[in-house]
Amino acid sequence: MRCRNCGHDNERSTEKCGNCGFDLGPQTDPRKDQRAALQKALDTGIKKAPVLDLSSPSSGKAGVIGFMVFLIGAIGAIFIISSFDRAEYEPETEVSTEDIEVEIPVDSLPLMLGTDIVYVFNSEGTSASPRTNIDLALIPEGTTVSFLGSSSMSIQPVVNYMQQKINSSDMRVLTPDSLYAWVDSTETEYISVSILKPVPSAEIDSTVVQPVDVKILFTDQWVRCMIDEYNKDIIEAAGGYRFDERLFTSVMNQAERTLTRRNTDLRPVHITLLFPSESSFGEAMEIAGAVSLVTDSLGYEGFHIKWVNVTD
Repeated sequence: MRCRNCGHDNERSTEKCGNCGFDLGPQTDPRKDQRAALQKALDTGIKKAPVLDLSSPSSGKAGVIGFMVFLIGAIGAIFIISSFDRAEYEPETEVSTEDIEVEIPVDSLPLMLGTDIVYVFNSEGTSASPRTNIDLALIPEGTTVSFLGSSSMSIQPVVNYMQQKINSSDMRVLTPDSLYAWVDSTETEYISVSILKPVPSAEIDSTVVQPVDVKILFTDQWVRCMIDEYNKDIIEAAGGYRFDERLFTSVMNQAERTLTRRNTDLRPVHITLLFPSESSFGEAMEIAGAVSLVTDSLGYEGFHIKWVNVTD
């Protein structure tokens, strides 16, 4: 039943209005009973008022004063009506979760690097915190994961943490993407190289095509390329711990000839870059970034990156 006091729809209730508390019972009485009170004179108990003297006042300014009062009242009423909106009753509506827009903060770092999740190393490289715009509780399969750190860090803790993370069970449905190193103090420019996901051995999964593993070690005295599967070991003298394009191209041409002579059945070639344990993260990343330009031209994609203790 709709309340005639506030207009609220109480459906079939005849008790009290759920909005203003008005008694709804009399509204269901017959119209004759509802109007019965109008048939009787209202006994107010007020004595008859004395007859007022309606004669005109002696002053001739009463009419002007009355008109001014009326005019001021009319102006005030117009001002009030024009200044305030008329109140309207609006019934309550249920708000669903779909109608609520939640503002989710956007992390610009994963967007800048073009990856779904990026682990940012601390100053020592011993741990990393994830930066992402996806729900970590509902990570879809194929989500890309990258790692980012300062060039001044030692390569050892960075590689150890990254390999531990990639080899963990959490990465079974994730895809390793890239390794990044800041090259400036403002953290706006970086070097990046693609990283590979470990391939299960044939004992674990016989359906997986096993890649040919090519290991390349850089030191300040020589560059060494090893293809253990074919007992190939290529060593070239180096003039310092840096990337020499001519020298590296010569090493890779020899490795490429070895692979071409073998029947690899179009197996993928995975590159493992090895760096001395005393190398900084930035030094290793500069060499890896230069190496990628040559290996990409040969059709090799990505790297496994490790550190080793080098002895003469």
